[in-house]
Amino acid sequence: MAGFATAGMLILPPAPAVAGKNFGCFQVITPSLNIRARPYSDAAVIGTASAGQILEKRKRWCTLRGYWCAVRKGSIEGYADKSFLGSTKCP
Repeated sequence: MAGFATAGMLILPPAPAVAGKNFGCFQVITPSLNIRARPYSDAAVIGTASAGQILEKRKRWCTLRGYWCAVRKGSIEGYADKSFLGSTKCP
């Protein structure tokens, strides 16, 4: 990987976006979880997940305050409340 050295620091170009890239998985730890279109509690519900289901992480980190995580369940891509998710290995 090529980069530039400046004042003792190596500056690397941004990694290219990879379609379908996942950053791990979550397991639903509540009886029912709403998947929302945007990371807000009043955003439209675009899907649901049940306890024990596995959701893919779509982004490396959750929102800045850490309350909402970008997730994928099949073809549904949205946001879920982090307090109802547990970390797990992907199947």
